[in-house]
Amino acid sequence: MALTPSAAKALASYCVQASEAGDPPRATIKGAVVLTIEQQEGITYYLSAFWAGDVKCPIVLDLKPQHGYRSRVLKDGFTGDQYAEWLAVGCSDVAEVSADRNGRPNLIVRAVDDGRRVTYDVMVPIRSTQDGYVHIDDVIPLGLPGKTKA
Repeated sequence: MALTPSAAKALASYCVQASEAGDPPRATIKGAVVLTIEQQEGITYYLSAFWAGDVKCPIVLDLKPQHGYRSRVLKDGFTGDQYAEWLAVGCSDVAEVSADRNGRPNLIVRAVDDGRRVTYDVMVPIRSTQDGYVHIDDVIPLGLPGKTKA
C-alpha cells in the first residue's frame, strides 16, 4: 500500500499549513506508510546490524514531515507538492531497501523521470532509535539540484 490515502491527505494539508506559517510545525502523521513484507525484512536486517542488536521494523511507520519540509522546501527551494510527491514515490511498494555507507537503512526508487529532463533517484532515509521506534522524516531527490531562490 505504501503511503496511505489518509496520510497523503494529511501530508498535503501539512504542506499548506507549513507554507502559510513560514516555518513548518512539528507533526506526526501516525500510520502513514505501510511497508511490504520484503521492505520490512530488509529494514529489520539493516537496523539490527546498525544497532548491533535485535531491532524489528514495524510494518507500518509514522511520518514526521517537519525536517524534510525544511530541507527540501525551505532550504532547497522545491515546492511542498514536490516534497509530497517524492515521499509518495520513495515510500512506494517498488522501493528497494538499501543502506548508506554508515549502515543506516533507506528506501530508494532508482531512475525516476518526471519530465524535468534529469533522471534521479528518490531516497527515503529510515530513522530509528535503539529501543525500536522507526519512522520517516525526509526524502532526498538524489541527483536533482536544488532551485535557486530569487
